[in-house]
Amino acid sequence: MKKLATFKSVAIALCATMVTFSCDDEFLAEGNPSAPSISNSFETVEEARAAVFAIYAGLQENESVAREWWWLVDTLGDELKSAGPQLESQRAQLLNYDIDPGNGLISPAWKGLYRIVFRSNLVINTLPDKVSDELPQGEVDLLVAEAKFLRAWAYFELITYWGNVPFSLTPVEDFTSGVPLAESEQVIRDQIIEDLTRAEEFLPSVSAYRGTENMGRVTKGSAQTLLGRVYMYFDDFTAARSVLQKVIDSGDYSLAANYEDNHREENENNIESIFEVQFQRNLANVWGGPQKAVQYRTQEYTPFIWHNVVPSDELVAAFEEGDPRYPLCFLEYGDTHGPENEDVFEPGDIAQGIENGVHWKKYGYDYQMSVPEMFSGINMRLLRYADVLLMMAEIENEQNGPTALALGYVNQVRERAGVPPLPTAAYPTGTTDQMFDAIVHERRIELCSEQARTRDIKRWFRAGKVGAPSPNYEPRHEFLPIPLDEMDNNPALTPADQKPGY
Repeated sequence: MKKLATFKSVAIALCATMVTFSCDDEFLAEGNPSAPSISNSFETVEEARAAVFAIYAGLQENESVAREWWWLVDTLGDELKSAGPQLESQRAQLLNYDIDPGNGLISPAWKGLYRIVFRSNLVINTLPDKVSDELPQGEVDLLVAEAKFLRAWAYFELITYWGNVPFSLTPVEDFTSGVPLAESEQVIRDQIIEDLTRAEEFLPSVSAYRGTENMGRVTKGSAQTLLGRVYMYFDDFTAARSVLQKVIDSGDYSLAANYEDNHREENENNIESIFEVQFQRNLANVWGGPQKAVQYRTQEYTPFIWHNVVPSDELVAAFEEGDPRYPLCFLEYGDTHGPENEDVFEPGDIAQGIENGVHWKKYGYDYQMSVPEMFSGINMRLLRYADVLLMMAEIENEQNGPTALALGYVNQVRERAGVPPLPTAAYPTGTTDQMFDAIVHERRIELCSEQARTRDIKRWFRAGKVGAPSPNYEPRHEFLPIPLDEMDNNPALTPADQKPGY
């Protein structure tokens, strides 16, 4: 199926155009009346779509889902440990909860999220005024809905990890005044919900895209699932249940036949996928360049290339004996891999670092080639149906206790994985607390290394249900500090706006 890496190439020219939009319109007019500007752009369907594809392209960049976003999220959880001194200092610091505003990972991840916000704001504020015979209202409604979804995703990531942040719903054109914090975090929360609710209204069902080159664009199910996740994080289980039930009732999604279909290249945009960021290996251009729609998970995590991290001992121990997902997530010495399973994994295969007994395999290329390439074209799955089922199980248990319905949701996921249904001796489900523990376990295993665990820990820790993600955790670590370069360069921020303890 054709990938949306085409978004990247289509959007490049537009992104170059967007750089000029912060310039003075009068100056542009005097210099060259035909120079790109908001007033003479976005006049056709093609131009308007390119503006939205530029937002998707923001997800494919190094400072976003291609690299730094998942590094930030994963290091704040409990799924990783360092594989040796080769782990860059900024990543090791977050992994050890040695956090300060000058950290070199916090800043790029912050910038990547705000790049998506800026591009989304440009679309949302510009396209409604461009409706014409060449750009119909229906097309504008669809494209604005996509931009609102993507803006909501970026702001949700920001408030999850930073709390209240600089907040703007319009393109920033006057950089001399800066962007202040929102009046409160609640203002941003309300806007996220409003954006996703409006997006749900105008986005199509995924069935309208399956089998077309549009597969991979956000859909009604994407908006509903993200909104359900948002409500869960805000502890509004009733609202979360209502919107997630729509995903189930739509009949548009089901569990893929095989667990590994959710982190391999051949089965992207499958029946379980609700939203994934599109990558394509043949668009690689080393460390930059105009054609780059690759991600670096294989390079960073697996043992064959940089081998920067390995799975934590706690995550490895959490797998039940015989769980078929274990060898799909991890490599141990003596395991076979390669296109024909002809290669035996040995200590000498490790690129560098510690000879840990267990190494990352998930999202790796070792099933395709004996020596995996540095760049990966495997799509990063951000929302999938198994998560919907497990969220619904948690909601049902929270509201009604360990009912057959809650058990059924979890056991759908376990049945696909090939593990015995609950209850088991290790995970009884007779009480609400027992059922909660079983759901926590299942989410940890099923969604490991998919950037779900850190947010789960944050909301459960806040509710007093689980412990902190690190022995070095302190109260100030509830939120990350605003990056030092943002504090220095945003005139609207004062030292009092920095997070407590930093």
